[in-house]
Amino acid sequence: MHESEEPQEAGDETSQVPRDAREGERALTVSPFAGLTRRSRIDPLAGVRSQLAEMTRLVGPVAALQAQLKQNQKLLAAVQSRVVADVARVGVPSTIASLGPRIDPLAGVREQLADMARITGPMAALQDQLRQNDALLASVRRKIVVDAGLTNLPSIMATLRPQIDPMAGVREQLADMARITGPVAALQAHLPNLLPNIDPLAGIRSAGLLPSQAIMAGIRAQMAAVDPLASTLRGLAEQARNAFPSQLLRQALSVGTRLLLPDNLRHVRVQLWPWLLRISAKDGMCLAWAPRAELVDMLLVLRTSQARHQVLLDHRKEVLEDVTVSLSEVDHPELLVYRELAEEAVECLTDGRDSAAQALLGNVLDSCMREYGHDWLTDRFANAHFSGTSSHKRLTGALATYDGHSRIRPGMFTAYLLVTALKNTFGPAPTQVTFNRHLAAHHAAKGSYCSEFALAAALSVQALLRHLDGYMWTRT
Repeated sequence: MHESEEPQEAGDETSQVPRDAREGERALTVSPFAGLTRRSRIDPLAGVRSQLAEMTRLVGPVAALQAQLKQNQKLLAAVQSRVVADVARVGVPSTIASLGPRIDPLAGVREQLADMARITGPMAALQDQLRQNDALLASVRRKIVVDAGLTNLPSIMATLRPQIDPMAGVREQLADMARITGPVAALQAHLPNLLPNIDPLAGIRSAGLLPSQAIMAGIRAQMAAVDPLASTLRGLAEQARNAFPSQLLRQALSVGTRLLLPDNLRHVRVQLWPWLLRISAKDGMCLAWAPRAELVDMLLVLRTSQARHQVLLDHRKEVLEDVTVSLSEVDHPELLVYRELAEEAVECLTDGRDSAAQALLGNVLDSCMREYGHDWLTDRFANAHFSGTSSHKRLTGALATYDGHSRIRPGMFTAYLLVTALKNTFGPAPTQVTFNRHLAAHHAAKGSYCSEFALAAALSVQALLRHLDGYMWTRT
């Protein structure tokens, strides 16, 4: 409801003030207290009450609308049973042609909505009454100010204050109005959602008559001619054409999700994705594309980094084979030099020269990230805020786009796995608990190089090159 405007003053003030207001004004001219003795006859909200009483009849169209909707549901049920019964006898096109002119399930809804359009009439009258009340109250205020010189204004106000609350009735009536208009507003908001839920072909679907494309073509052709719901019925026919059992739908969605993931992660349930991210953060390695699914399953059931690193060491041969296969998929010309260096590091790991492999892989990570990785992060994490130019700052900004609770889109999951694994790789660290490129490059010490760090670096390098390869081919 809009607030009422202040009344505008004109030359003849009495012509704009209701009769009751002028009587109250004359009473106050004699004596402010004498006017108060007659205030019982002043009812500035009389018009409000009459208008609100009229609004109580508004629930009638709503009840009628609900009854009409129930009738429409019965009509649709009858149509569905009729279609199922006649479809085998005369064929779908003939059946639809006979029913088309009589199908208008929303006819009653339109009539009831037309009645509801008259709701705004009482509201306009109510607003007009409130404007008149404002004019009366303004007149009373002016009269009190004029008479203040004849009497003691503070004593008058002290007497009136406990008794005057001109908006008390309005507040009560507005509360009632909220209870009346609330269901109407909710119904109007819900009406657009009703149409897609109407399914006159449910009986046909349950009878198993949908597989034939010829039948569906006939349904679409016949429904397109039905007026005035042609566009709606075309949409229904399209939905019917694409409909299949819910179990098949879930399977199709599941297949679509798996296609967005690497082969070794497609079998992992979505509920385990947060645990995979946790492993990436704690162990400093990305498990996308390598190692193989069997090893991923073994890692998922282990609770400590030490146990998971030991699994990789125990299955070093399989891990390095999987890394080699993954690197062979990297074929963008600008990345071939980095792929060759990574393959050379894998050869070092195969020969047991783990420290040399770790040092080389750290340099490959650093160079790839600075040359191509920053642009990939900007493109992949479009909503990220990057506060610095270092690789650590860029990775931190990308990670900040995930709140840790909401579900990650399948197409973004491997990207989050990688940035989670690389955050500590490029971050500041006094000791090397997980693989840290800076410590390995600038602090050649006994604890800076170890076999588990070298294997973790190999997994992260192949995952970074796979992401960069896809990004650069789409950019070419």
